[in-house]
Amino acid sequence: MVTQGDPAGVGPELLLRLAAEDWLRPGDLVVADPDRLRWLAGELGDWAARGLAVIEPLLDHSLVHGPLVHGPQRHGQVSALVRGVDLVLEDPQGRALVTAPIDKAGCRDEGFAFPGHTEYLAARAGVDDFAMLMVGPRLRVVLATIHIPLREVPLRLDVASIVRAGKLLARALRTHFGRPRPVIGVLGLNPHAGERGLLGDEEITTVAPAVLALNHWAAEDAAAAGYGEPAVFRGPLPADTAFAIHADGQLDGVVAMYHDQGLGPFKLLHMRDGVNMTLGLPFIRTSPDHGTARDIAGRGLVDPSSMFAAVALARGGRPEP
Repeated sequence: MVTQGDPAGVGPELLLRLAAEDWLRPGDLVVADPDRLRWLAGELGDWAARGLAVIEPLLDHSLVHGPLVHGPQRHGQVSALVRGVDLVLEDPQGRALVTAPIDKAGCRDEGFAFPGHTEYLAARAGVDDFAMLMVGPRLRVVLATIHIPLREVPLRLDVASIVRAGKLLARALRTHFGRPRPVIGVLGLNPHAGERGLLGDEEITTVAPAVLALNHWAAEDAAAAGYGEPAVFRGPLPADTAFAIHADGQLDGVVAMYHDQGLGPFKLLHMRDGVNMTLGLPFIRTSPDHGTARDIAGRGLVDPSSMFAAVALARGGRPEP
């Protein structure tokens, strides 16, 4: 299942790229504005026309006459997302959802009451334990907090949110990424992981207790599930060195405390091949790790690598170091 994202962004063009380069298969469903796809096919030339011919039999035609699709502002990203989730929830074990990037401000204008895809998908699936995982060939980064202002991070970060993200990452590393005994770094919130309280005490009051709780859980989880060895959680680690350690292969993943702490280093290495994966859902959901790129939309300039990687991960493949 693939949704178009922002129809004024690069999402529809990415759908055509998927189709033109044989990333879509019979039985896949595409939820998108067909008029936008046809217009793009006319603008972008032979490869897009080939992609359109592949996509048209796969289109979910319930969106064709949707009231949000054909307005003058090319709305439709929310209606496409809602329809895509409806369809995947009909068969959560048999379908995966790949979402092209949305424009959050545009979604708000369409009446969307969620900060982004992740929170909406969790609400629709009825789950409380969920997290955003960024996946690349060298880095895997889960976030303890996601789309909130930076000033709110220390106020909302707690032991439970770190433990929840760590558990979800450990399970994902085993089930999706072939790490039977994952070693996971848990980052500090402050520079230098607080310098033993000199630069902040969240590492002492929040992060260290969460690491202790995670290692206790890992031992119990391994015994109950019959794993040979439990997952290992290390931290609090200074964020400015932990990513180099992870990239060198000494860690299987890291738990970051807030959005840009995790995504800044991740995108430095994986801007072109990174994938956003939502953990905790009853179905697999992936997305490219970039935005709508409206400035280049419709010009044939978008790099489809991240979208290709998102589809590969949704089908069960995985980037390998």
